This record gives sequence, structure tokens and C-alpha cells, in this order.
Amino acid sequence: MLTAPDFLNHLDTSTRQFADLVATGDLEASVPSCPGWTFKDLVAHLGEVHQWAVHAIVAGNPDAQTIPEPSGQVALAEWYRDAAAALVSTLQKSDPLAPAWAFGPKPRTTSFWFRRQAHETTIHLWDAATSQSTIKPIDPVLALDGIDEVATMFFPRQVRLGRTPPLEHTLALESGPSRWVLAGDGTGPASATGAPAEATISGPAEPLLLLLWGRTSLEDVRLTASGDETAAHTVLNAAITP
Repeated sequence: MLTAPDFLNHLDTSTRQFADLVATGDLEASVPSCPGWTFKDLVAHLGEVHQWAVHAIVAGNPDAQTIPEPSGQVALAEWYRDAAAALVSTLQKSDPLAPAWAFGPKPRTTSFWFRRQAHETTIHLWDAATSQSTIKPIDPVLALDGIDEVATMFFPRQVRLGRTPPLEHTLALESGPSRWVLAGDGTGPASATGAPAEATISGPAEPLLLLLWGRTSLEDVRLTASGDETAAHTVLNAAITP
């Protein structure tokens, strides 16, 4: 199980790598995994999210007034570095158990942001790398936790907010000994790790995580699907992530 310091280490590393890409990459390159976005759009998004997270931790509410991204590559890279550094510094000085505004399940503490920002930056670092025709592998232990975040936090939240109806089919995700079941509203016995499922997708943690976030498909050769193919596609096509 990853701890707050583990998440912070992942966040620090991924923000530094992302900043390096901002300083040297093609800002006008399209981001295949974020249709309609250029790399510059992705930088603006992630920098604002970092600022928003800092405000949520410090002010205790989501009403941040973020500093918009500047024009020019040098200025943009510096803007992103400042936003990332402020986030890392804030988390370094924060007690993970301290109350904070968050959108995960209760109790709502700063620990949410250690985890969420590590995953947010990791997936967008992957996006950024693909826009520059490079590869940024995702740490398998972090990827496993990312799958858990989707299955136990994001998917139930999507249903709770009315963004997607409860699932009519069930899908299991397996990576080594780890197993999750996406079913119904994401809570209750049907979603227990040992619950039966109409379909199962198994494989390494990275492609499973990318699948849940729409960054790869069932055609990924690293993944194996069994059971009801229609059920698998139906679940994956639902809005289980924002």
C-alpha cells in the first residue's frame, strides 16, 4: 500500500519530468489521448489543477482564482514549474490527516491530494510524452493504486453525481493477485473483489489503468479479455471516469 511520502515522491518526479517536456517540447503538437488539445493546452490544464489543489488544501474550498498560463515557451515552462513547486511544497508541509476540501469519500483529508495529484500528473505525463512521440512508463505499483482509485472513488462518484447510470453489466479487472469488480453503482456486495463478473480483463497494471482512462483499448496486446465481450465493451464505454 502506497503512503503519502510515496505519492509525494512520485509527484515530485513526474512534475519535474513534465516541466522538462514543457521546456523542450513542441507546444503545438496534438495530444492523441486528449482529442482537440495541443500540448500547450495540456500544460495549461495541469498547471491550473496544481494551483486548484493547493487552494483546496490551504483555503479549504474549491474556489481558487488561478494564475492563467503565459505565452512563450520559456515563460510557460517557468509558470508550470512554479505551480508544481508550490504544490509539492504545500504537501511537504501538510499533515496527510489534516482536514481539507476534497471530492473523495469521507473523511476528507489532505491525504486525498497526495494520491490524486500523483495520479493526475502521472497520467498527463504519459499524455505529454505521447504528444512528443516518446514513452513514459508508469510505475506498476502506482498504476495498481490508480486502478483502485478509479474503481473505488471515481466510478462511484460518477454514478453519485448522475454523470452515468448504475452499470447493468459487470466487469472484473485483474492484475496479478489484485482484482476489482465494476458493478452497479460501485458500492455494495456486487462490487466486492470476490464478486462474480460477466467479463474479465487481465494484464499488467499500466495498460489496465490506461484502459480505464481511455488511453488504450481492448485491442492492446498486453490485455486479455474473457467472458461476455459485449458486457466488457458496455462497461468500458460508460462514463466511469470524468
